[in-house]
Amino acid sequence: MTNNWKYIVLMAAAFPATAAFAQSGNQGQRAVDLERYEEAKSIYKSQMNSKDADNAYFAMGDIYLKTEQLDSAAYYFNQGIAKNKRSYINYVGLGKVELEKGNKAKAEDYFSQALKGRGKKDSYVLTMIGDAYVNAPNATEAEINKGIDYLKQAVDRDKNNAVANLILGDAYLSLKKGGEAMTSYDRAIQLDDRYAKAYLRRGQLYTSSRNYNEAEEAFKRAIEIDPNYAPAYRDLGELYYFAGQYDRALSTFQKYVDMAENTPETKAKYASFLFLTKNYEQALKEVDQVLMKDASNTVMNRLRAYSYLELGKPEKAMEAMNTYLKNVDPNKLIAEDYAYFGKIYSKNNLPEKAIANLEIAIKKDSSNADLYYDLANAYARAEQYDKAIEVYKMKQDKLGASNTDYFHMGNAYMLAGDFKKADETFAKITESNPDYAYGYIWRARAQASQDPETEKGLAKGMYEEFIKRTSNEVEKYKKELIEANTYLGYYNYLQGNRDLAVQHYQRVKDLDPTNAQAEAALTEINKSAKKKK
Repeated sequence: MTNNWKYIVLMAAAFPATAAFAQSGNQGQRAVDLERYEEAKSIYKSQMNSKDADNAYFAMGDIYLKTEQLDSAAYYFNQGIAKNKRSYINYVGLGKVELEKGNKAKAEDYFSQALKGRGKKDSYVLTMIGDAYVNAPNATEAEINKGIDYLKQAVDRDKNNAVANLILGDAYLSLKKGGEAMTSYDRAIQLDDRYAKAYLRRGQLYTSSRNYNEAEEAFKRAIEIDPNYAPAYRDLGELYYFAGQYDRALSTFQKYVDMAENTPETKAKYASFLFLTKNYEQALKEVDQVLMKDASNTVMNRLRAYSYLELGKPEKAMEAMNTYLKNVDPNKLIAEDYAYFGKIYSKNNLPEKAIANLEIAIKKDSSNADLYYDLANAYARAEQYDKAIEVYKMKQDKLGASNTDYFHMGNAYMLAGDFKKADETFAKITESNPDYAYGYIWRARAQASQDPETEKGLAKGMYEEFIKRTSNEVEKYKKELIEANTYLGYYNYLQGNRDLAVQHYQRVKDLDPTNAQAEAALTEINKSAKKKK
């Protein structure tokens, strides 16, 4: 998907998707779905002395869990248990906290307590344990499958459980089973045709498969069901971004910002979207507003460094990068971080650090072709041309070869002084794409470099081929045509072919009447001709 990786790396780690924790008619859950967390907290607080207190404490804890406030989350889960020792759902909450901390054994102990007594027959409890495993940080395939087992038990207990079907869809999607995911989302909609989140999920799945028309319809259906459903505007804006409709994307995302709760998290998402649509100055303004209230915000410190680099301010980018590194858990650094660190170090003339970070970036994301080019360029700037060539070869081995690769590799051989290898590399371009004129000029330069005195005329054929192939586009190739004719003029002069030499130098004059080299050559040829007379 076009540019989708950028959105994922910028956003996903800091703003996890909100799972559904009650049927879609619940007002507290609706507020959570709308990302109005303060409103949701107010609703759930009002329910803590009601018959639905267990779920209220759980939902309150879960809000804090999603915003990575684990201590506050655990407090509310424990309060729920203190009020009711048989609050099975709040034992699930404590299990989720332990999964977030990476304490899997302790999490399982809490889930076991949740499944005692009536808990093992409670579809909601089973659904939430399933959700806990499916959405656990860095969930393994085994954990996701364990989650699926609990979700299926939940559905067996309650055939009308739309939420369990939605989370099942998420689980299958994590396992890259798109067909089964869509079936589960469709089932959730069959059970509750007003379930906006299920339509949102359908749209997300269609977006990932580049079925933009169906995705747009799904998001619009979610908005039709609930005109204030902010996440649908967010994802519809992203869809327009993926489709290259940047103005429409930004205006739609602005609707999301207007409807979502005015929180640092919402502003952070908006700043990220501004960055993606290349509104770097505006993105920085939003970033600064967030950092004034939340100086350690991971995504905003990341975007601050990225934006300064994109604005051509490498020193400020370096300063912002160092601030980001002070605030981020090293284990949460992503491939794009190392890629930008490499670029920032490179722009600040620190090639060794640039290379080290770009190498890490490739290890973390070996499918990103741009990273290989950045690393090779960093080696080239450090005059380690052999290393640059190795990187291009590694890229070809992993991702296949393209004419762009042959161009960059050919240039690396040129810089390394291996002009024969450069010619052989550029030749792969002319062989695969014989109508691509620039391939001939690159080969000509490589051949000319093997014959610095132009005595052998090694580049003659390539320059002549270039002239032939560009005869109908003179203005486009003017600079290179001057180069080609200058070479051929000089070569023919050395060979005593004065008429051809004059012809080529005159062509240079026609292309550039002020060309001093052609003028001098023509004067010299004319002098020599007069002496012979």
